[in-house]
Amino acid sequence: MTAGTALRSWFTGCLLLCWVCVGAAHAQINALILLDSAHPSLQIGGTLEVLTESGPSAGIDTISKKSRASFSPLPADHQFGLRDERTLWIRLRLQRDAGAPADWTLHLPLPYLDYAALYQPNAKGGWNRQLAGDTTAVAQWDHPSLYPDFAITLPEQGVHEVYLEVRNFKSAMLPLRLATKSVRDRQQELENLGLGTLMGMLLMLVGGCAIHYLQSRSAVDGWYTGYAVLVSLVTTNATGLSGMWLWPTSPLWSNYAHMALPVLGVGGTLLFVRHLSSLDVGYPRLAKGLYACGLASMPIALLTAAIDRQIADYFNSVYLTAGPILTVMCTALTWRRGYAVSKWLFMAYVPQALAVLVLVAQMWHLIPDWWQTRYMLVLAIAITVPLLQQALHTRIRERREAEERAKALPTQDALTGLLTAPLLQQQVAHAVNRARHDGEPSAIVLVDVVNFKFLRESYGDAVAEQCLLRAAVKLHRVLRDVDPAGRLDTARFGLVLDGVTDRQVLTERMVRLIASGLIPLPGLKPEVTLQFHVACVLLHEVIPSADSILEELGNVLEGISPRTRRPIRFLEAPHTEPAPLSSLHSRHGASSEMPTQPNA
Repeated sequence: MTAGTALRSWFTGCLLLCWVCVGAAHAQINALILLDSAHPSLQIGGTLEVLTESGPSAGIDTISKKSRASFSPLPADHQFGLRDERTLWIRLRLQRDAGAPADWTLHLPLPYLDYAALYQPNAKGGWNRQLAGDTTAVAQWDHPSLYPDFAITLPEQGVHEVYLEVRNFKSAMLPLRLATKSVRDRQQELENLGLGTLMGMLLMLVGGCAIHYLQSRSAVDGWYTGYAVLVSLVTTNATGLSGMWLWPTSPLWSNYAHMALPVLGVGGTLLFVRHLSSLDVGYPRLAKGLYACGLASMPIALLTAAIDRQIADYFNSVYLTAGPILTVMCTALTWRRGYAVSKWLFMAYVPQALAVLVLVAQMWHLIPDWWQTRYMLVLAIAITVPLLQQALHTRIRERREAEERAKALPTQDALTGLLTAPLLQQQVAHAVNRARHDGEPSAIVLVDVVNFKFLRESYGDAVAEQCLLRAAVKLHRVLRDVDPAGRLDTARFGLVLDGVTDRQVLTERMVRLIASGLIPLPGLKPEVTLQFHVACVLLHEVIPSADSILEELGNVLEGISPRTRRPIRFLEAPHTEPAPLSSLHSRHGASSEMPTQPNA
């Protein structure tokens, strides 16, 4: 074979391949969407006829006159580049079967879509337009709904062409779903039933928090109520309910809310978790970081309205990635330290965090778009609500118990503000009784400032009193607001720590106390440090007498050397030794014979 013959054969093969590809594409682009009674609901798949415009749209009259060659074949699950003021046109060729109904619907379950319009030819040779999308007030939609929903009427059999016009500020996959009117009505009924149930649960959460606030007039309960309202707003916005019911005449706010409310919801969750889990007790630095991250949601949300939406979407995605991770991490850490509230918070926010992270991964195009993800988020919120109610109930109960204890204990130490010795002894007795009768775990701790005598002799009474005040402040840093503390002697303090079951956890808290005492006190010259010795008892291990427990712990403190390397000691259970055999012999007399069985 000569070189010329080989070259002609190669060109012939290429032309044949191109002809086959063009023919296949032409066959795909001419594929009809068959509407029959056997498939009353379907999602459009395969290949779509798509045309993309840049800048202002030419309008339906111009688009409808374009040849089929002007439209490009793209798969239905394509990520359409709807950025930079682009307009996407989709031509749908619908073929109605003889037994199929005439009334159909086309809906796009994307509540955040900016603009969508469906064009269908009318009898006068023009086009009937139906509008939807965030940039149009829901009250002006032809069919107000949670998301774009259009009616398609096919009075005659045969092929009908309709055009869909779509605009959005970011890329999106468009799930085009067709259904008969009767089937669509049933779908909306089920959808409204589920959303109504969820909204009822959220309203119960808001109402419960509001009732607690009206009863207590506490600012904390007021913030809880505000957070519950914020969660409700974020949920209604994600599902499209807010645009339909709360601000149906405000397209500007409806469009902005899809960007701002998720960020505010994550920020509110960070602040809520920080306070409810008492994060500042065990992790003060992490608590400060979480507080700053939660407050950052407000400027980020405001920034959304001031900069380009694509850039704002980038900032939002970063924040929505960090927020759920921090939330789950903080609840897990505090749960591991034994805080009962954190267990409920962890179980509440893990499903929600996973759903949000999946949405963020779709925003970054790390995984394919899946429109059902928003329903996963709604389901996660539905799981969150009862668990949040339990967490709030536990927290409010603990705080009210602390308030009741405070009301029952009107006298305090004049210098430190802690409980006086008799009142702390009552709290210790209550803790011992709860441990003995109900099995509730608690820890009783005595703390001694062992260098107090030296400080008073060296620097005087004024400096010594300042040292006691600073010691009380350092004690509060390792206590929750429900843990009572009192002053038993000049430089001796007592603590009752409810819910502590692990020596390691208690030791870590006391180590932080001892380490904080070694930091020089601010404002005192020369530098002054506090040396703490600690004696502890876990009531689920040892339950001493309520009258002698403080004395026994005091004896443990007295036995600690001032130069010891083990400043934390635990009260151990008394060791019992077996009785000698001689005592058993003397008890039963000289005879050691065992009794015999009676005769049968």
